[in-house]
Amino acid sequence: MTDQASLALPHFVADPVPPVRLPPGRTTGSITGVAVTPDGHIWMLHIASNMAWGPAGQSDDPAARLGAVVEFDADGNYLQDWGGPDHLPRVDDLQQWPMQEETIAFDDENTVWVFGADTSYDHAVQRFTRDGELLLRIGRFGETGGDASESLLGCPTDAWHDVARREVFITDGYVNHRVAVFNSDTGQFIRSFGAYGKVPDGQLPLADRFNNPVHAVSVGPDGLMYISDRKNDRLQVFDAVGKAEPVFIREMEFKYPSPFGTVFNLAFTPDGKFLAVNDGTNSRIWIVDLAAWQCLGHVMAPDGVLGDMLLTLHKFCTDAAGNLLLARTSRGVERMLYTPGKD
Repeated sequence: MTDQASLALPHFVADPVPPVRLPPGRTTGSITGVAVTPDGHIWMLHIASNMAWGPAGQSDDPAARLGAVVEFDADGNYLQDWGGPDHLPRVDDLQQWPMQEETIAFDDENTVWVFGADTSYDHAVQRFTRDGELLLRIGRFGETGGDASESLLGCPTDAWHDVARREVFITDGYVNHRVAVFNSDTGQFIRSFGAYGKVPDGQLPLADRFNNPVHAVSVGPDGLMYISDRKNDRLQVFDAVGKAEPVFIREMEFKYPSPFGTVFNLAFTPDGKFLAVNDGTNSRIWIVDLAAWQCLGHVMAPDGVLGDMLLTLHKFCTDAAGNLLLARTSRGVERMLYTPGKD
């Protein structure tokens, strides 16, 4: 490895200016998801049932807590919030909202997918308009069906939507061990695959299957699909978009002691040359040269300390300028400013 001082590497440095500002007197729970839409707006997901971030001296008044999904404009000004246990009508007396919010993901149709992480309950993914209208639910809250199920999920974690083909790829998840593909209009099951493109099976040896959680999915500038196999400390790459069967291409391991794994999710630099990999519990961001398929070094998230769970970087994303937006569970949304390396 080289170190981050190499001129060829992109640079990420902490922005002293907070990227978002809460309305006066309002609070949130732990921040677990962040996304930036093409209009530059910043979207934040938090665990609405707890409180871990907000102005010093804030109260724990539930009435002060924002809805789980919060939208800010490109300058960080609050615009709206929605979501929570009472956002949707109950079904069989079960709330139709995650018990523990996990991830927010946007697609090219400007709709948002919301996920939960409670392994006993959050077995559904839901697709919404920007103002919180439900468009689609896949799976059922409170019920799971294993890796072979065509109708039930196992605590899904993330999604990438192939808008042109009407296929949504869902990492499934905290209970199951697969990527499951569904029709994004009807929710009908299409296919699924496990590690190395194998039939998903939680009984396979650990090295031959996705571990729990299968934590994130991204498609790179090369058109390939990148799956974050978090607790196996590895990233697996597939040619899967528009394919009847995925083709495993390559993988990379990021081995470092961590009880929660080292590959939480990833993002690409605007020039398409580099990949940033989120080693969340260690607050560390690995930099990978995509063409050489080589890890070149790392940077630390602001004030990051290896293995400090209070500083966990759960998810991150990039904005149009390549800056990293960080969802730090106990610190809120932070930003690291991007500067491309010099060849």
